[in-house]
Amino acid sequence: EERTGTASPRSSDPLRAPLIRAPPLRAPTLRMINQDRPPSSPPRPLPASTPRQRNMQNAASASVGAVVTSLFVTPFEVLKVRQQACGSRRAARCGMVQLGQTLVRAEGATAFWAGLRPTLLMAVPSTVLYMGAYEHIRDAIQAAAARRRNGGGGALAS
Repeated sequence: EERTGTASPRSSDPLRAPLIRAPPLRAPTLRMINQDRPPSSPPRPLPASTPRQRNMQNAASASVGAVVTSLFVTPFEVLKVRQQACGSRRAARCGMVQLGQTLVRAEGATAFWAGLRPTLLMAVPSTVLYMGAYEHIRDAIQAAAARRRNGGGGALAS
């Protein structure tokens, strides 16, 4: 027998039950920042910020990034160092899982973040300096390229 999608009302066979038609799927609607403006008008400019505010924002975002990265990476670093210290002796007890279990039993879960303070003292300032230098160099290159496009020469003109 061929299944047609319809069944007689007195049929109790679940395979003969009517097929349920779901409504068609719709694409999700996303709310964009400038959705309330007509498509032909230019986007609203962001509020102007001073160079000091931009530097503080860059420093804050670099700091948060360094802290989050350190929080996630430090447990793996602790296990790596413990595995290196284990060396070839007791090779069966030097796996990552076994070391992690031993570490939790012997020293507690906070031992995974041993050395976090020195890691943060090193990572946060270096990330802030790196991102700050990157931003300034990028802005200088973009400004020189804009001057060059506009016929003004610039530091990068050849």
